[in-house]
Amino acid sequence: MKKYAFLPVVLLLVISCKMVTNADRQFGQVNENKIYRLHLNPANDSKYYYDISNQSEIKLELSDSKIDNLNKTTVGVIYSINRDSTGNFKIALQYDRLKIFTKSGDSESEMDAANAALTINPVEKMLGILKQAVITANVSQTGELKSITGYEELTSKIMAQLGSSDVYTRETARKQWEQSVGKGIIRNNLDQLFKIFPDSAVHIGDKWKLNISQGDELGLNAKASFILKGIEGDNALISSSGEIKSDGDAVSLMGQEVTTKLQGHQEGEYEMNIKSGMLVKSTITATVEGILLIMGKEVPVNIKTSVDMKGKEMK
Repeated sequence: MKKYAFLPVVLLLVISCKMVTNADRQFGQVNENKIYRLHLNPANDSKYYYDISNQSEIKLELSDSKIDNLNKTTVGVIYSINRDSTGNFKIALQYDRLKIFTKSGDSESEMDAANAALTINPVEKMLGILKQAVITANVSQTGELKSITGYEELTSKIMAQLGSSDVYTRETARKQWEQSVGKGIIRNNLDQLFKIFPDSAVHIGDKWKLNISQGDELGLNAKASFILKGIEGDNALISSSGEIKSDGDAVSLMGQEVTTKLQGHQEGEYEMNIKSGMLVKSTITATVEGILLIMGKEVPVNIKTSVDMKGKEMK
């Protein structure tokens, strides 16, 4: 009997090895106590291409009428990255594709920057100018957007092409442009790509929190919690969830001054390359409900948004 006394030990080792193998497949590593520093660290002179799709649907009930507005924005953008003397990253943005689809009731329209040379549509002309421009962002290792340059010059160029002597019309157009493109397409794309990093090293299972401005015309902000779920090869798997609220300030919507009382929830899934800190892909969804106070009337509103992003390094 003594010669078989080692069998339980052997069986235990076999089972343990199998468990380690399963853990290795699931998390990409065995030691869950390992510390990971998730931060922006792309190579100098590197380039990345991203396909980004944003969709928002807004449903209103106004004067016994139901209004359903759908907006889709799809862009292809090249990020050329260099580190500056302060350790931050200088990122040049060049748009390769720009399309905006809108639907309000039975009315639909699609605007494409590729049509800018021949179109009489002012929005398509604006998108064409944006596609030709190079905008530079300065971003820290923690993903903080320090500044954007080249955008003001772009705005001035677009305003000059409007050719209107009506000060009110020009100012309204400028605000709409800055809201939909400056804060919408440009700033939102940067936040969606870089506003994710923790301020310290993390283990698998650790959480961190970030305050995120939605950058939209309704003044929405989110308090999001992120968690490092696991590691697969060179990629970190991250999920997020957060509560969304309007800031309560008056905003301009459809030419009217509007006060918002909105709240909701968002969820996100991210896959990030550990070495560079650049996203491989991400999906973010959100649902918001509440009321808009328009000219003293309460207007119920329901908003659903989604963002899908896929990227790769350009060799």
